[in-house]
Amino acid sequence: MNIKSLLLGSAAALVAVSGARAADAVVVAEPEPMEYVRVCDTYGAGFYYIPGTETCLKIGGLIRYQIDWSEDDDENGSAYYDAGDADYDQGGWRKLLRAEVKFDARSETEYGTFGRYIRLRSNTYSGFTNNVDETPSDFFFDSGVFVNDAVITLGGLGIGLTDTLYDGDLLGEYDKGGGDRVHFINYTFDLGNGISLAAALEEADYNYDYMPNVVGKLTVVQGWGALTAFAAYDATNEEWAAKAIAAIKVSDAFTVNLMGIYNSDPSFYSTGSEWSGAAELVFRANDKLNFVVGAQYFGDRFVSGGGDDWAAGVVVNYEIVKDLNAKLAVNYKDGDTFDDDDANWSGFLRLDASF
Repeated sequence: MNIKSLLLGSAAALVAVSGARAADAVVVAEPEPMEYVRVCDTYGAGFYYIPGTETCLKIGGLIRYQIDWSEDDDENGSAYYDAGDADYDQGGWRKLLRAEVKFDARSETEYGTFGRYIRLRSNTYSGFTNNVDETPSDFFFDSGVFVNDAVITLGGLGIGLTDTLYDGDLLGEYDKGGGDRVHFINYTFDLGNGISLAAALEEADYNYDYMPNVVGKLTVVQGWGALTAFAAYDATNEEWAAKAIAAIKVSDAFTVNLMGIYNSDPSFYSTGSEWSGAAELVFRANDKLNFVVGAQYFGDRFVSGGGDDWAAGVVVNYEIVKDLNAKLAVNYKDGDTFDDDDANWSGFLRLDASF
């Protein structure tokens, strides 16, 4: 066998093997079409369809950094009081970092919109464990993650944990309107023409007396502004409270807000006094900047022999860029329940970054 015969034989063998492999070639399946996330504009900006469903989901959140200041060791208008931690409050500078994540899912059913809303919150704050003798060893950081809101809605029906239906106050940082978070069942009736009526059964004391509180709310929104009336009955204390808030649009730049409150006695919904009145002026300088100035009077306080107190404040709100807002608040409180040597100035600088 010569070299030429060897090369020809090898070439023929390669052709035969290649033909056999071609007959047994593996067929690659076509890729499945991808289902891209679709925008859901039914409920506003930021909603997307969950792939494979007709449920729309919006994920959002908030980062808040607040520098809080007060002259008075007994001042309770700080970030800590707002976070539900008045025991850690003291005069001086304090800082609060708040982080929130929100999930809002909605879909349409034969009974109306089916909504599911969750807001998780974490507060990280610093302070002194001993307000009398503040030393470096008393200084601490504290934080925790908790469910701030969890609500199921179907049409006008709602159930879960969130702020009471009685919740409502003015735009300042000096005022109080009464109420807090509760477990609830409520129903909202849309009466048309900007009028709605809501009623709720609320539980604020873990079935202390096995009787729910009863709350009602009437809202009227018209071209001139808005009027909201509240009424609440505290079944545990067997006391009731009523409140009305009006927002009157004077012009495109000016709005006047008014609030009146009556409490039969101390209750979950009271502001600490038998009656209270508040008023404030809102000035919108432009789309980014607005100012709020106002005051509130508390008559016949339920503590310290039933004296009268008052509070006033100024707020400046500024949108630095989209989703980044700054707020500066300065408050003053005084009255019969304050000692003569109390220093009643307080305030804070807040940055809110949302998404």
